[in-house]
Amino acid sequence: MSPTMGVGLHYGGTDTSMPLVGLAHAAEERGFESLFVPEHSHIPTARNTPFPGGGPVPDHYFGLWDPLVGLSFVAASTNLVVGTCTALPGGHDPISYAKAVATLDVMSGGRLVLGVGFGWNNDEFEDHGFDARDKYPVVEEKIALMKSVWTDEEAAYDGKHVRLSPSRVGPKPLQRPHPPLLLGVRPGAVGFRRVAAWADGWIPMGHHVVDTLEGDLKQLREEWERVGRDPGDIRVTVLQAIRPDLADVLERFRQMPVDRVVVDIPSAGDEVLLPVLDQIAAGAF
Repeated sequence: MSPTMGVGLHYGGTDTSMPLVGLAHAAEERGFESLFVPEHSHIPTARNTPFPGGGPVPDHYFGLWDPLVGLSFVAASTNLVVGTCTALPGGHDPISYAKAVATLDVMSGGRLVLGVGFGWNNDEFEDHGFDARDKYPVVEEKIALMKSVWTDEEAAYDGKHVRLSPSRVGPKPLQRPHPPLLLGVRPGAVGFRRVAAWADGWIPMGHHVVDTLEGDLKQLREEWERVGRDPGDIRVTVLQAIRPDLADVLERFRQMPVDRVVVDIPSAGDEVLLPVLDQIAAGAF
């Protein structure tokens, strides 16, 4: 049970929707505790990878803000927890990305939550210099290298896909050993093995998981225990769509070991979003 479960927002904002900092101020004024943003570096025009939601890619995907840059403005302007849902480390140089993450964590006073994923868009991934067939090991090697940067006085990593010669790298994150690292994957044995192997918790993939989450968390706890980790340490952030019974859904999540629910809001102007925030807040607090 999570009586202190946080309720935040997930916002895929662009330069044509409500400004990110303005949205953050409006969220904080209404009692939300966090703001999470997604990531896509770009969307290749000619794609072999279908959009997982079916149909064309929504327009706002083409103009998403860079998460760490955008969240730095939010962290400097509010007291909100800032997070990614989900960042795509496969599209970054892991050395410079680890430094950027640590910088934001320190400068925000330890308010960063790093949700990461492997990414659905193989064409996007390949534009960053790797074969999509290697996506999973590439991302996991980049994460391992980043952890060394965050935690080791002399960081080093020697993998098949990425490497770092013994190096001094700072700053180190304020949160120790590093910001919470939550893996966004679908439920199941393979995904849960990855979460338990190297993440601090899980972001369930889907916008309406309330009916299946208890069973999925039981399976995740079993895998967590199997590798010798304390299941009480699992951190769970749920992405939830707006729905008419949202207040009831949030109450159901409060009966589960859920740390935070971030409600997905549209990419739109303030004339649309401010009433939406009022509606969500009325059912959440």
